[in-house]
Amino acid sequence: MSEYYRQFLTSIQSSYKTLERRTDLNTGAEALYRDGVLIASEGGEVSKADLSELITAEPHLVLFGCGHVGKALYDLAVLQDMKVTVIDPREELLTKERFPLATRINTQYENFLSQDHTDLISPYYCIFTHGHTYDSDCLLYALRHPHTYIGMIGSKAKIACCFDIMRENGITESQLEDVRSPIGLQINAVTPQEIAVAIMAQIISVFRKDKNAVKIDASLLKKASEQPGIMVRIVEKTGSTPRSVGSMMFVTQDGICGTVGGGAIENHAIERAKKMLKQEESFLLEHLELQRDQLLGMTCGGSNTLLYKAVR
Repeated sequence: MSEYYRQFLTSIQSSYKTLERRTDLNTGAEALYRDGVLIASEGGEVSKADLSELITAEPHLVLFGCGHVGKALYDLAVLQDMKVTVIDPREELLTKERFPLATRINTQYENFLSQDHTDLISPYYCIFTHGHTYDSDCLLYALRHPHTYIGMIGSKAKIACCFDIMRENGITESQLEDVRSPIGLQINAVTPQEIAVAIMAQIISVFRKDKNAVKIDASLLKKASEQPGIMVRIVEKTGSTPRSVGSMMFVTQDGICGTVGGGAIENHAIERAKKMLKQEESFLLEHLELQRDQLLGMTCGGSNTLLYKAVR
């Protein structure tokens, strides 16, 4: 198990604050910082970095309720390749036909809320249970667990009542400030589809707050914390290349997680990583020109520099 990637995963999971990743491209040494304080490192602390990036987790929407608003919000999330988990006890509504790409948890809310769900990495909680019956329970759960965003639908009276229940359960005023309620940007939305647009706009404003931050797929970190492989990362780019700096792909003997661009560049990176695994190599920095007359025969016209590192 890689202790560094385990700590990386925990750091993203335990706080909505943006991390800083510093990398020494000469040695491959990598370190994570929050507010200038070292959180984790692989190869030692990196005080003078060749590359410094802001890091956040990719959005993972968790919808309490699969009614009209939940379905409309799911549809918008799918358009943006966001991960979505939907919880609802109504089997007739939480179907594969309505939510084909979501993780569907068809159970009573109290069953879900009675457990800690460590697979939810800095989730974006959206609360709209049927008849608002379990809104308070879901809100209390969200406030007591790591989160990036909490939004709850409802009237002013209902929201005030829910907040009183939160205070009775020890939730502070500072914690309540995290709750977007009424949920979504104020655009005079009326229909479920319009409300979903308002919610998605608010969610986008949260995860794009640090517009230059690199979005990391938490499942990739989890896989790297559990098994050996080669982590491939874009550390420099020029021109119109398929993926941006910070894009990552983890190559193991069993498969691939993540992407550095698809097509010829990704096929090349996968083969190079597999060769490193076979030869037990630890580190490689590779510059690739993405032009027709170069190694990959690509026509993007730019270039990528890939950092390959063994994860053991």
